[in-house]
Amino acid sequence: MRVTRFITLSVFLFLIASPSPASEYFNIVKVADGIYAAIAKPGVLCNAAVIVTEDGVVVVDTHLRPSWAKDLIREIKKITDKPIRYVINTHWHNDHTQGNKVYEAAFPSGTEFISHHNTREDIIGRAIPSIKQSLTDLPNRISQMRALLQSGKRADGTVMPDSVKAQLKQQIANQEAYLEELKTIEITIPNLTFDKSLVLHSGERQVQVLYFGQGHTRGDVFVYLPKEKVLVTGDMLTGGVPFMRDAIPTAWAATLEAVGKLDFATMIPGHGDVLKGKDRLNLVVRYLKDLVASVTAQVERSATVDDATRLVTDELAPTYEKEFPGFQQALAGPNGNVTKVYEAVRKR
Repeated sequence: MRVTRFITLSVFLFLIASPSPASEYFNIVKVADGIYAAIAKPGVLCNAAVIVTEDGVVVVDTHLRPSWAKDLIREIKKITDKPIRYVINTHWHNDHTQGNKVYEAAFPSGTEFISHHNTREDIIGRAIPSIKQSLTDLPNRISQMRALLQSGKRADGTVMPDSVKAQLKQQIANQEAYLEELKTIEITIPNLTFDKSLVLHSGERQVQVLYFGQGHTRGDVFVYLPKEKVLVTGDMLTGGVPFMRDAIPTAWAATLEAVGKLDFATMIPGHGDVLKGKDRLNLVVRYLKDLVASVTAQVERSATVDDATRLVTDELAPTYEKEFPGFQQALAGPNGNVTKVYEAVRKR
């Protein structure tokens, strides 16, 4: 009997002493008291910010997959037992909004969803319809990948090494898992919108949600904590080259310059690691200005978009290639930075 009690007690003590399993999808980084960055692990799209206030929790951005949002909620519950009261969508892109519904379901007593007016319109008009399109496109992409794997050859006809086959198998598994989630996704639409600024007050903590103008999209907002000097940037600033699929590139630099006047010491970007100081913001501003100036010069001399891409890349690479991984690839192609700026300049 004593042995049984000892074993039972030992198991109980082991269970309560064992640390909770780490997040599968995020590295949780404390950036100030009650403020955390959820930095996406490789393969996971979109960071998040978690802000604990006296009244509850504010979460910034909700990821592409509901399963990722659920994982982050589990991490938040390790930090605090307070409910999540506000979810802020920095912009409309699906990798920042498709987890909204998870928060609504987990906290049905009252979670408010906040965005800029333009972002709400684009969630309704673009993000939600794109889910239907993805349900058509994704099975086709999976079939193509399966066929490629079965052939044992790359697209160029060369033999596929075992390491590449393993990567392709993993990609297929990931896409199949996403497809199953995609079938049930509904994006909760923001119910609180604003034009220039919205401020949440909770005790001594002030959470400012600010709109400075167009950039990565037409509705990007920043979340600013003045006392703690923390800025959450969404995809207006990331660890990589500015992504311009839906951008207003000729406005982006000016918007960031206005943001740079805020007093902050730490930035939580939409993608990539936590950033200290303003060096990254200043670098991106310089790059955007140089990019627009270089492309404008090519448009004025009637260069084709292909020629402009080659010439602009050659001009900017010595300065920026070492700063931005994948620099040349980001400038090329129909959704590349040069093409997007070229199109915007020609419309002016």
